[in-house]
Amino acid sequence: MIRPHDWELFSKKLREKLDRLRYVGAFTQEIAEEKQMRLVEAREGNLCLYWLVDESDGIIADAKFQVLGPIGMIAVAEVVSDLALRKNYDQISRISADLIDRHVRDRKDVPAFPKSCDSYLNLALSVIDKAVAQCSDIPFTVSYDVTPIERDFGEIPGGIPGWDELPHQQKVGIIEEVIDKEIRPYIELDAGGVKLVSFNDEQEVVISYEGSCTTCHSSTGSTLSAIQQILKNRVHPSLFVTPQL
Repeated sequence: MIRPHDWELFSKKLREKLDRLRYVGAFTQEIAEEKQMRLVEAREGNLCLYWLVDESDGIIADAKFQVLGPIGMIAVAEVVSDLALRKNYDQISRISADLIDRHVRDRKDVPAFPKSCDSYLNLALSVIDKAVAQCSDIPFTVSYDVTPIERDFGEIPGGIPGWDELPHQQKVGIIEEVIDKEIRPYIELDAGGVKLVSFNDEQEVVISYEGSCTTCHSSTGSTLSAIQQILKNRVHPSLFVTPQL
């Protein structure tokens, strides 16, 4: 039996990233000093991550990687570097293999990476831990202007077919599933949480925030807007989101 090459099993989004690698390379101490950033260099096995970290707020201002290994490892390093950019080290410390995969999925229920890449995902998480440990003395803020869920989630034109005819509880279940799989993992990067409180008049989605989201100003701004747009795109364009204050 002929085993397919990993490339054939990658998502379309992942193959597009591999066609246009943005983060291959390295930083030197001289570059870091010139940009007035801290150089973070973390290595394990054949993977090395480089970050330039702003010592005033812990934000990863730039990221690069070097890999000596198969295409699957290169793909993981590229996605991890993309996710790290413009987040602080505390946020990126919460990253998971599942979130890395979801970042480049074509469809929410189809993994972007084949099972053969699991070891590369685990290796990347180990290197991230080493990088984060080098930043532990840097202060970071708990409120962010840009929510990590502001990204392109595919739209279902007109919403889920037959949405208006679905029983109320089935609609609630669908909304819960989208929040759980496509929203909550990104909120958790900010040490926050979100849960569905109620679904009113078949249109109003009432949510409540938990953790750091309860005091973050973006919870009523960019984060709320991103949550609403995801639900409009993935469920039905008539939905609107109201935070429980």
